[in-house]
Amino acid sequence: MELWRPVEKYILSAQIEVIGYLLCAAAFLPLGVLILLSRARTRYKYLILAGCGATILWSGMIGVAPWIRPTIFIVTLLEVARDVVWLSFITVLIATSLNRVRVRVGMIVAAISGAGLLALGTFFTTWISAPAGIQALTVKLSGGGHVLLAVLGLLLLENLYRNADEETRWSVKHICFGLGAVFAYDFFLYADAALFNRIDESLFRARGFVNILAVPLAAVSVSRARAWGMDLHVSREVVFHSAALVGTGLYLLVMAGAGYYIRQFGGEWGVVFQTIFLFGAFLILLILFSSQSLRAKIRVWISKHFFSYAYDYRQEWLRFTQTISLDEQGTSLHDRILHAVADIVGRTSGALWILHDNDRSFLPSAQWNFRGGFPEEILPAEPADSDFCTYLATSHWVVDLRQYADNPGHYGGLVLPNWLGNHPKADMVVPLIHRDALCAFLVLGAPRAYQPLDWETYDLLKAVGGQAASYLKEEQAANALSDARRLESFNQRFAFVIHDLKNLVGQMTLLLKNAERHGDDPEFQKDLLATVNNSVIRMRELLEKFKAEHGVEKQQDKPVPETVAEVPSGQSGLLSAMFAQIADTWRRQKPDLEVRASPVPDVLVDGTQLTSVIDHLLQNALDAAGEGGRVSLRLKGVGNEAVMEVEDNGPGMDAEFISQKLFRPLKSSKDGGYGLGAFQVRELVREMGGRLEVSSTPGKGTTMRVILPARLSA
Repeated sequence: MELWRPVEKYILSAQIEVIGYLLCAAAFLPLGVLILLSRARTRYKYLILAGCGATILWSGMIGVAPWIRPTIFIVTLLEVARDVVWLSFITVLIATSLNRVRVRVGMIVAAISGAGLLALGTFFTTWISAPAGIQALTVKLSGGGHVLLAVLGLLLLENLYRNADEETRWSVKHICFGLGAVFAYDFFLYADAALFNRIDESLFRARGFVNILAVPLAAVSVSRARAWGMDLHVSREVVFHSAALVGTGLYLLVMAGAGYYIRQFGGEWGVVFQTIFLFGAFLILLILFSSQSLRAKIRVWISKHFFSYAYDYRQEWLRFTQTISLDEQGTSLHDRILHAVADIVGRTSGALWILHDNDRSFLPSAQWNFRGGFPEEILPAEPADSDFCTYLATSHWVVDLRQYADNPGHYGGLVLPNWLGNHPKADMVVPLIHRDALCAFLVLGAPRAYQPLDWETYDLLKAVGGQAASYLKEEQAANALSDARRLESFNQRFAFVIHDLKNLVGQMTLLLKNAERHGDDPEFQKDLLATVNNSVIRMRELLEKFKAEHGVEKQQDKPVPETVAEVPSGQSGLLSAMFAQIADTWRRQKPDLEVRASPVPDVLVDGTQLTSVIDHLLQNALDAAGEGGRVSLRLKGVGNEAVMEVEDNGPGMDAEFISQKLFRPLKSSKDGGYGLGAFQVRELVREMGGRLEVSSTPGKGTTMRVILPARLSA
């Protein structure tokens, strides 16, 4: 029994290191309680519970040894029981998890049982009063039994980790690391004891602290392994403060040990160095605990590794895709994306801005209960190169506007545009990222019951945002392909129309030549009229057939209006001068036209393009307003941009028509129109370096807004 006497002397001497074993018991106790309270009825639960219980009894017995004075046999028996239970748990994991690996469970059980009996063998020889030589041999064999238990644990853990599939390894790797550390330390302890025929007191004292390290790792595996049927449900605040307390204790113990070492080997200055070191360590601890960033990172780490997720991701993803896919009420994809993302975080209002590359801006395309923040309820465009959009494009962060208001430094470099910062309903900004580029962003309103956003909500919003962005890109690609095909078909069909018109022109040319000789002949005049009438009918038929083949929609019979403004020579000039000339021409044709102009930045424009743009916008406004309607033409400066507005009090257009049909080529609601006017105007404005915005309210009217940046080249 010489091998065990130093241990007996140690555990009965009430050393301060006994605290380590008491802390070990205290650490395994809450883990065992949580597992006990779980609703699982699996063998995993009972084996882990038994392992926690055996560890608590073993470490607790050593911790209270100075007061109850247990025998070495009791301590050793509890230690062997702890090892056997944990090895049994690992064996069950191997037998049930590694389906493709042939496992001989009987041999493993026999090896564990034999090693356990071998570790207890020396006490049996004491009871039967065996000779001293046999007892000395059994003491060495007992130490070998402990070594064998440790080796078995390491071998089983290595086989479990190496042969597990990716999913199983993800769930069990932490408990493998934790138990592996315990068995590796036991192997080192008992191998050293067998070599030098004594238990090293320093190694034995630190053993309790080593076992504590297995607790959080086991808890991680319990929370991850769904097949075990257990789940950890505990307050995040409790875990955070407990982790902070344990971390502080370990930190202070390490610092105290380092201070003791400095004092012992620092010579005459040892006490001074120790005082300075301990004071500095305590100051560092205060700084760390006052760091909001560190506390936030610890909370996120604890939430990610110790708790069940707050969302049922399968249900959320199915609901998201169902909302995107269903179109029961004829809603556009943009509206469905807005509703799908808002529903995830319980928001009841919001708006969507989509990047238009040619306009170099994000333009609003959908809104939901988001009124009340802008004059005339017009959502503004946001330039693609603004600080706000640049921040979203580079950081990909979801922006909590309440958090930004309380702590702007958390979003370093973020500058909110005035319209967003002043909107009473704006509460969150969600960027929609596609292939690492910002293609759209959502501004969501406040929820009914506010709850601070956490890492899980951010991750979920980023995931659905990426999916929503892919839907938008697919729609844009499909629309571009459809437009290209329509224009290609238009060009092909137009070639046939030109050919037919050429034949008609040939006929009319022949009539003109004959008219010089037979113009006074009444019969020829009749033939001439009949031929002209036939040509007109044929041309109308061609046009009607052409529109029918391209699906041009018709609403009512109305003659095609003619352009009334004169083109100012087709040369470049300043916008203000050319605007005045075009406006004067129109006022001669329409005296009641309201025209207002104020100073604007210098903008050099092409006269022909500007005339075409204003002519089309004014003619459409007059058609919409009708007889007695009101039409206004305005020019004003806004910052470094010139803004032309054409406003009417006609029937207006709804948001879906504007976003889905207004600028689609060969889509027209007017008889005699080919659906190219608005499309052509937008392209002309883009060629001029500007953008075209539309704001319209059904029943109140429409405002077409041409925005041109200041420039001195056309």
